[in-house]
Amino acid sequence: MSQGAQAEASLSPRIGIYGIFDRIPFLKGKYAQKFAAATVIAVVPPLVILLSYLLFANDVSENAKKLLPALGLTYLGGFMAMLWLHQGLLAPVVMSSTAMKKYLDDGRAPQMNAPAGFYDEAGRLMGRTQYVLELLERWGARIESLTDLDDITGVYTRRAGEKRLGEEIARSERDDTTFHVLLVDMRAFGAVREEHGYGAGDVCLVQIAADLIANTRKGDWIARWGNDRFLVGLHRNRSAKLVTDRILHAIDSVPCQVAPGKEIAVRVSCAVMEYRLGLGPERLLQRLDEALAEAKFKSVPGGPSRAVFRLGER
Repeated sequence: MSQGAQAEASLSPRIGIYGIFDRIPFLKGKYAQKFAAATVIAVVPPLVILLSYLLFANDVSENAKKLLPALGLTYLGGFMAMLWLHQGLLAPVVMSSTAMKKYLDDGRAPQMNAPAGFYDEAGRLMGRTQYVLELLERWGARIESLTDLDDITGVYTRRAGEKRLGEEIARSERDDTTFHVLLVDMRAFGAVREEHGYGAGDVCLVQIAADLIANTRKGDWIARWGNDRFLVGLHRNRSAKLVTDRILHAIDSVPCQVAPGKEIAVRVSCAVMEYRLGLGPERLLQRLDEALAEAKFKSVPGGPSRAVFRLGER
């Protein structure tokens, strides 16, 4: 038996109860609710037995039966207090899970602001999660500094893209020419990851990058600008609308196969900006963000990809 199989076999009994609870439809994916359900299972049956005895036993006095409302209220108050305490005790797990998700979504290690000095399993979980995320961020930055290419999509990294954008702007200002920039954002990227897994999200990004590469020409450049965004530079390309329409048609026309026999429709929102002399990189990117927000607002859920153009504007 391999080490992985041995580890799985040794772990399975420890999460058997968790697995049983997670198969219950209304508890699936809800960690705090599992604690609440466990509390109900542990506390309610003994209480029901006690109340039944007090109600129906012949040797119980009437005075004892009058205590039933007080007993019920006391139980209810204790149960609510227990749920509140559970929420507090679950905070380290929730914080660690949220921090890990934020890192996977944004690529940056968040600060959990967890107090130091907690030495039990939950406290160590917070500390180790923060340490691992910071370590991954440092190694990611070091690897990125060694290459100009994104390790998932094969296009430029943001750092390399910023360099190319600066070169384009400098050339435009020097030669009194213009160029176009596209900011492409995949719709529902987080939902794809949540429903189909992080690998499925990466497959969609790879397909979008391939469509961008196939529909641009020599001299153009593409950079992964964020977790689900690409910046495309059209070098002295005066047919930006035609190129954009071709890109959107390519993305919309072929679904992405995220698993054997499983395909999902990929849609994007896009902003297209023509660089004008004196605009500068900050203003250019700000205008692109504004246009992208407009494209997202105008997009129809489940509808085709949408682009907003800012051509000939400052």
